Amino acid sequence: MSKNDKVGLVHFGLQQPSVMFLAKQLERAGYDVINLEPADVLAQEVDDIKLVVNIHSNQNDDEVGQLLDYLAENDADIIINDTLISNELVGWNKNRWIRHLLHKIDSKNNILPESRTSDTVDEKQLNLNALGIKKIWILAASIGGPESLVRFLKSFDGSEPLLFVIVQHMDSEFVHMMENQLNKNGQIPVQVPQIGEMIKPGHAILMPVDESLVIESDGTIGVKDFNPNRLTTPCIDDACMDMIDQLKQLNMAVFSGMASDGVKGAINIHENGGIVITQSEESCVVSAIAEEVRQKNYSQFDGDPEAMAKYIKQNL
Repeated sequence: MSKNDKVGLVHFGLQQPSVMFLAKQLERAGYDVINLEPADVLAQEVDDIKLVVNIHSNQNDDEVGQLLDYLAENDADIIINDTLISNELVGWNKNRWIRHLLHKIDSKNNILPESRTSDTVDEKQLNLNALGIKKIWILAASIGGPESLVRFLKSFDGSEPLLFVIVQHMDSEFVHMMENQLNKNGQIPVQVPQIGEMIKPGHAILMPVDESLVIESDGTIGVKDFNPNRLTTPCIDDACMDMIDQLKQLNMAVFSGMASDGVKGAINIHENGGIVITQSEESCVVSAIAEEVRQKNYSQFDGDPEAMAKYIKQNL
């Protein structure tokens, strides 16, 4: 973090929901957050603090103009945030907004929150049992995956102490379309990870294309930059390695898909003590990923999506 370790949030009227959310994320990133009204800013020196001026509807234009003129005259370091827009942001767009603002505050802020290093993982191990979660399963899929995943998720009733992380090959413009399609299962809610939310049992997280997932030691969700050299979006192998770094044990279900992305991830999960299962060839649209995992003898169960779900429930 740079010398600007204090951030002032300037509020016109009531503090807006998105700005309160921003304050929480700034504090988690290690900043000292100061909430200010325009009169507070006009009455003190502001050359040693980064200011986020939150412009929203119902404010007095003259009051805003007076404040901005004052800040410009004093060469204040400011960022303008339109809360009319930020209040409406959800999912990946909200994550992007947070990361964009943090990067403006300090260009060294490439991720939020910071990913824990291997030296601190054991000291801050995520306690899944305290969150009501017994096991986490990565669901890896590519071509033909969405149909298989819907069948699979539909076989649960939502009360199981499981968290699913879906890594489905797709382009960024299809993320929310994929989220809607997978939610047709009607049993397990599927959502793009939202910074600051807690992981929950009986839910599924859809891995975004332009971010990688971070699960903090307290169970809160964060995101970080992805590997720019990856060959697929999102990358199953990278997702597996990221999750293994954060968790003692991780399991993996390999669904319909082409190419070999996911094979290395399956090997790493197996060698880390996790369970790997595969979708049967006859029930896949394309069975390339699952077939390679089977040939390497890393699959501990093979079946159609419904049978895969049954196997997981029986081995809770």
